[in-house]
Amino acid sequence: MAEIVLVTPPVTLEERYGKLSGAANTLPSLGILYLAAVLRKEGHPVSVIEASSLRLSLKELIGEIINNKPKYLGISSTTLSIFHASALADEIKNIDGNIRTIIGGPHLTAIPEETMELFKSFDFGVIGEGEETMKGLIHSLKHGRNGSDVSGVICREGDKTVRTAPRKFSDDLDMLPFPAWDLLRDFPNKYYPPPFRFKKLPAVYIVTTRGCPFKCIFCDRSVFGNKCRGHGSEYVLELIEYLYNRFAIRELLIEDDTFVTFKKRLIEVCEGIIRRGIKISWSCLARADAVTPEILNLMKKAGCWSISYGIETGDEDVMKFIGKNITIDKIEQAVRFTKKAGILSKGFFILGHPTETRDTIKKTIDFALRIPLDDISVSMMTPFPGSRLHEIALQYGEFENNWRKMNELNVVFIPKGLTENDLEGYSREFLKRFYLRRSKITNYIGRIIRNPKSFPLYIKGFSAFLKGITS
Repeated sequence: MAEIVLVTPPVTLEERYGKLSGAANTLPSLGILYLAAVLRKEGHPVSVIEASSLRLSLKELIGEIINNKPKYLGISSTTLSIFHASALADEIKNIDGNIRTIIGGPHLTAIPEETMELFKSFDFGVIGEGEETMKGLIHSLKHGRNGSDVSGVICREGDKTVRTAPRKFSDDLDMLPFPAWDLLRDFPNKYYPPPFRFKKLPAVYIVTTRGCPFKCIFCDRSVFGNKCRGHGSEYVLELIEYLYNRFAIRELLIEDDTFVTFKKRLIEVCEGIIRRGIKISWSCLARADAVTPEILNLMKKAGCWSISYGIETGDEDVMKFIGKNITIDKIEQAVRFTKKAGILSKGFFILGHPTETRDTIKKTIDFALRIPLDDISVSMMTPFPGSRLHEIALQYGEFENNWRKMNELNVVFIPKGLTENDLEGYSREFLKRFYLRRSKITNYIGRIIRNPKSFPLYIKGFSAFLKGITS
């Protein structure tokens, strides 16, 4: 039994990844694990259920929740999963109306009033960074209050919703306990990254910074804000050692937007991994203007084997329009530096930007083929609630504001002058022309040979790729 149950909604892998569901990522999300750790530290019995990763149906998830006999149910939801979150809350309320339902995550944070108005089965919403707000809300409710005395909350008073004062972002992230991975069922063996995004298993996500100062129009920064805040290097090193020793984790996927931006801390972390003899491999995200040959060489020595760059487009004018504030030449330089350091590079690309044309898409594909990238990811421009693009999308094309389709693979925004068939066709062409080259096929065969234990996952990934380029 648990006083508080924290869950992710039961979104299917097909809904999240479409034709690429065979190459799906089932690593646990960190948000509810931080919440669980903070609430447990306060003395609350907590249970965590990662429904999507465990492939639980709605019925199965409801059964597990009810078996815990909770007083509070916390649901972390994205835009894609918000209807699943609502369906879950509806069913729980039908079974036991005394259970308080609390919704959080990026969708609620971006549009709190609209979310609470549309989905009546949510009793409370936690807006933004959730740890302190959730802790305060539970304390308020346990003492007979209604949550309106807690910053960062949206709650109900009769037929109205009431939004409290915003909560300030915490600058001292080192006060947070480590995420409660130990509360996950069968962790880490039931949870896998996508094929070809790891060298070793078991693997796990970590995030060491919050906030991003950059102004890309397609990003929603409402949860963590624009100010960069990071854990100290000692905290990060202790976290890595904890995962290495407690769970035998051998691969880290560092998902920070700005991990490489904190240069001094990055150097301290890399030198600490080397000095402590932690034999772990890791990958990260980086802006192309944040890396130097010296930094890349140090990262390589510390176990970094892959860096993903948000390239988005190969057209300078589109790059300026989306607020990326970087040049094509700088991106090419970073990719070449990365290759020289012996680190693989992956490029994230988006098709269907506002002002996008057939010519700009062709320039993007040609650019990706010209530079020495090892992998690519191709997604569709998606105007998420909370992003600048969501506000201006209709000025630049057709926008289907359908939350159920917003997995970044479905076409929901079509720039003027293009069609849905155009975007889907160019996506298939992009993947075919990039991967069906002799050098890439040879590279992937080599990666499979070097990691034979992961052969079944690689076969799944290859099957998903074939489905993606042929249908």
